[in-house]
Amino acid sequence: MNKRGLTLIELLIVLVISSILIAGIYRTFIHQQHTYTVQEQVVDMQQNVRMAINQMVREIRMAGLGGRDETKWGAGGMHGIYKNIVTPSDDGQSITVVGAYQEMTFLTANAASGEDPAKIQVNDASGFNTGGLQYLCINGTETARIKNIVGNELELFEPLTENHFANEPVFRVLAITYSLGVFEGKPALLRNDNIPGGDGAQPLAENIEFLQFTYTLADGTVFVGTVPGIQRINIRMVQVEIRAITDRSDPELGGGDGFRRRTLTSNIQLRNLSSI
Repeated sequence: MNKRGLTLIELLIVLVISSILIAGIYRTFIHQQHTYTVQEQVVDMQQNVRMAINQMVREIRMAGLGGRDETKWGAGGMHGIYKNIVTPSDDGQSITVVGAYQEMTFLTANAASGEDPAKIQVNDASGFNTGGLQYLCINGTETARIKNIVGNELELFEPLTENHFANEPVFRVLAITYSLGVFEGKPALLRNDNIPGGDGAQPLAENIEFLQFTYTLADGTVFVGTVPGIQRINIRMVQVEIRAITDRSDPELGGGDGFRRRTLTSNIQLRNLSSI
């Protein structure tokens, strides 16, 4: 039997070949890991922007639900600020929509129109208060402003214009604002339901770097960003354009800053304003 061992040259050749094979395997592993990481970030980004725009579309489409009589909000408008159902900001960076978005309780007794002072009895009034200019909607048809609360009895500023009956639902009317801002150092889409004493603007989606609204009036006139105050009652459609970026940049992505981006655009018909 030949018991001759490996020579130094043969051992070096084996080491070189092994090193090449290991380097190739490692490079393949790193490439696959990078591809997986990139795909994961892209999926997260797409889900992030879709979730954000879906909620925006749903709530903007519902603007005006519960009544379109803005005089019921008081002379200064909702919370003393918002005078229209759809209020674009003057700088074009945000939008505020008003509607009966939250079902809170129900009537426990009939409420007749024309009574002054107007009072309604509800099952649970704990979700309302008077200190923050709270607003309600009965049965999705009539909006009112709360003047005083005693137990589960709500006194309203103005008489009701419709008769309402026990078990009809009572909603809280909200002025919801969408805007672009910063959360924990990252660009974010912010949502604020403007409840006095509430949490203020909260992040709906992170890594949102661009938000733009385009408004179409009843006569077909289009405004980008904002709408003159006198024309805001005529808004019938809102186009939302939103752009998201990945959480981290990719140094292997050629050109630009290394961030991947996705843009979504949605046209929202304001169904509760279409008959005005």
